[in-house]
Amino acid sequence: MKKLTFAIVPALLAVVISGCGSTVINAHRQKQEMMTGYMAGNHAVASAALADEVEDCEGSIDEVMWRLEAGSYNYITGNYDECIKHLERAEELIQEFDDRAIVSMRDVGAEGATLATNLNALPYRGWCRDRVMIPVVKSLAYLAKGDSRGFRVETFRIRENQVKVEENYKKFFEAEEEALRKDKENNAEAAGMINVDNLMNDSRNSDLSNSVALTKQVAHRGYGNFLNPFAIFLSGYSYARDGDWQNAVVDFERLYKAMPNNPMIQQYYVTALKKAGRFVPLKLRKVPPFKFDIGKNNCLVIYANGRSAALRQIALYIPIILPGYATLATTAWPVCEYYDSRCRFLDVTTSSETVRTGIVADMDGILAQEYTMRLPGMITRIVLNTAVKEVGSYFAVKAASQADPIAGLITFIGVSAYKALVNTADTRTWEILPKEFQIAQIEMPADRKVTVTPEGMSPVAVNIPQEASSAVIFVNVPDNVAGAATCRVFPIK
Repeated sequence: MKKLTFAIVPALLAVVISGCGSTVINAHRQKQEMMTGYMAGNHAVASAALADEVEDCEGSIDEVMWRLEAGSYNYITGNYDECIKHLERAEELIQEFDDRAIVSMRDVGAEGATLATNLNALPYRGWCRDRVMIPVVKSLAYLAKGDSRGFRVETFRIRENQVKVEENYKKFFEAEEEALRKDKENNAEAAGMINVDNLMNDSRNSDLSNSVALTKQVAHRGYGNFLNPFAIFLSGYSYARDGDWQNAVVDFERLYKAMPNNPMIQQYYVTALKKAGRFVPLKLRKVPPFKFDIGKNNCLVIYANGRSAALRQIALYIPIILPGYATLATTAWPVCEYYDSRCRFLDVTTSSETVRTGIVADMDGILAQEYTMRLPGMITRIVLNTAVKEVGSYFAVKAASQADPIAGLITFIGVSAYKALVNTADTRTWEILPKEFQIAQIEMPADRKVTVTPEGMSPVAVNIPQEASSAVIFVNVPDNVAGAATCRVFPIK
């Protein structure tokens, strides 16, 4: 193996660390103040904490992450132009990452630095879930602004983004496999210490194995191929609004295949098929279509429920054994953390009926499924990184001690402090998102009065403007605190 000269590494990598943001910072913990304020409805605290980070993020490896948080937060608080601005910047950066056909010197330095630092040394490029959600949030922001054209542009892009995410993940997986192969070749001694099965079965790593087991259960609620059904629903809804029922069928059919046993999705699919003059499958013949036109003169209620899963940091214990030397290395590792839903459903009431929202997208399941798919490569990478640092520090201290005991002590202190400094898990993800999206669609009431009631909370009265032919009511309830809930009406003329 190429022995890392750890006697000089702390000094050399001080330059790397100075520009690496999350390299030495736990991103999930960094967001604690912002998320606490957001969940409590204390927007003065939440917006101040977010503003500080956004102000400093430009050009950093964490800029995409903070732009995503700023985009969704500004959407929820009604600052739609700011929302769009931040999300467009995030898209621009993600596109730059994807379009880089030839690896730049900056990328070479960052990729090399991960073996001596951690995975946070790479720019945050967004989980696949993030990439699909960007046009979703932007489309709703345009709708809120009364910009129907902007809404259509973004919903049309949803299909494109889904396809790109599927294709890009395959390329990402292949590139990661090749990078790991090369790193193992260049660090054969450290690579020989990798035994993932032993690590997972080690009782000292029960926190990891239990978390992974839970995440695999939650992943079964995902939909495959990084599909976000709420995104696909919005696309279908947009086509239905335009009377393009052939394209609406494409989206509702995809939803039906992802959730064949969901009665609400069955009803949307059958309605679109009948509108398009298409054949209704035999097994769906008894499913009634909507009694009203879902393309116009109706009210769509979107319920953003709870707080999305995030990534938290735990300790992973890795035995390091060399001739005449053995130690138990402790490294930081990200696992999924899930939050209970306090208001599991929303009742929508008019003078003639009460309809309960139904789940159209489990956002926890989508993240858990992607995490599970990435897990083998992630754990191999972090174990290799840890082994490289431990082997390098061992040889550096040994060589320094043989030359001079004082130098050996100084080197030992230096490499120990350095390893502790960069021992941070990559917990970066988009946190200001709901646990799940639910929907209900009703015919426009004659008196244009609707009441929405989250489970266990006070009802909220909504008046639909007379000039609106249809409307979208967006209800966001991250927690069962009155100040945290928001309800906004988007008239569609």
